[in-house]
Amino acid sequence: MTAVPAGRRGSGEPTVRQVTEDLVLVEVAGRKVLAAAVCPHRGGRLKYGRVDGDRLRITCPLHHTTFDLTSGERTSGAACAALRVVDVLPGQDRPEDRSGGAS
Repeated sequence: MTAVPAGRRGSGEPTVRQVTEDLVLVEVAGRKVLAAAVCPHRGGRLKYGRVDGDRLRITCPLHHTTFDLTSGERTSGAACAALRVVDVLPGQDRPEDRSGGAS
């Protein structure tokens, strides 16, 4: 597992960058994921989360709830709605939000 602090830049390491007030861009393993900027549990700022580049997951820094970056599904932590994932590039078949969760 490769878990690194979000936003840390380096060769091949995952990064999280705030692109709008409501969205972050997660770049990991050649993929780009545009997702909600806040955790649906208690509004933790995901730009400070931890990214697991091997499993394509992000963990909220506030209460450690973890979400799958391809589906938005909560994989561990506090019960809450799915993370809103707007787009996954390249080569993904989900051009629109599938999670239906609120940001």
